[in-house]
Amino acid sequence: MSFSNRVKEELVRLPLGTGIEIKAELAGLLLSSGNLTIDNRGVGLRWESEGAQVARRLYALLRKGQEDLQIQIRVGDRGQVGGTQRYHLAIAPQESLGRLLEELGLVEKNRFPAGRVPFSLLQRESPRRAFIRGYFLGRGSINNPESGYYLEVLCEREEVARDVQKLETRLGLTPGIRSRRKFWLVYLNRVEDILTFLNLAGAHGVLLDVESSRIFKEMRGTVNRRVNWETANLEKTIQAGLKQLEDIRLIAVNIGLNNLAPGLQDIARLRVRYPHLTLKELGERCKPPVGKSGVNHRMRRINRIADGIRREGK
Repeated sequence: MSFSNRVKEELVRLPLGTGIEIKAELAGLLLSSGNLTIDNRGVGLRWESEGAQVARRLYALLRKGQEDLQIQIRVGDRGQVGGTQRYHLAIAPQESLGRLLEELGLVEKNRFPAGRVPFSLLQRESPRRAFIRGYFLGRGSINNPESGYYLEVLCEREEVARDVQKLETRLGLTPGIRSRRKFWLVYLNRVEDILTFLNLAGAHGVLLDVESSRIFKEMRGTVNRRVNWETANLEKTIQAGLKQLEDIRLIAVNIGLNNLAPGLQDIARLRVRYPHLTLKELGERCKPPVGKSGVNHRMRRINRIADGIRREGK
């Protein structure tokens, strides 16, 4: 099952809500994926989808909207082997459908489709949330958070996409908009926006999954950065230690460690004995103990002596 279908499965199990919420969700579903037909009898409706649960949700919403609607439902053939079964819903032109579509703001009184987001129906937050839920059920998709954060809804016309973008903005989201072939997409690609969208739509179970995935990714990123930082520091420590050992051996062969000042003798012998220790750890083994800066100072003096030997040998 795709991640989008998981979200939709959770959304269709939600209670239908109040009268205004039912109308708003129904308006979102029909505007996104319904097709209005017009003939001399009036306006009819056709709708199809691959999701049985979304089809059942639409049927329940229509029944709540107008109980006396004459609705025809047909399950399409799968076609080729392994094909997806499609669900078709059709409502012939009838007076009750016309009244319902007018109430939803999807047709005007002269029976011409309005084809825009019915903002007059969406004055409060609860119907706005119901509308975006319905629109997502009709033509929305969301990436599995394991592969990146991206949520989009598809619109057939630019003016509808602009309306949806405006509505999502009013809900506190920051949607983008772009065209893809003959369609328009309103999308969210910030994890905070996607979490807010799921919360507004009512997909609280999936919301927890996405949040858990986000936290895990952040923790994994933090651990990786920490490991990389420590690896880089360890590499620097190893390289510095090897250079110090080279200087000490050069001094031992050419002038002897016994000819160094006592403090330099001590730190040189400690470095040879403990090549893996940091400067701070070397200083702690000195008698008396020496701070990191003190050890670093002694190592620089040893380096200058070794460099002098190298220059004389040229």
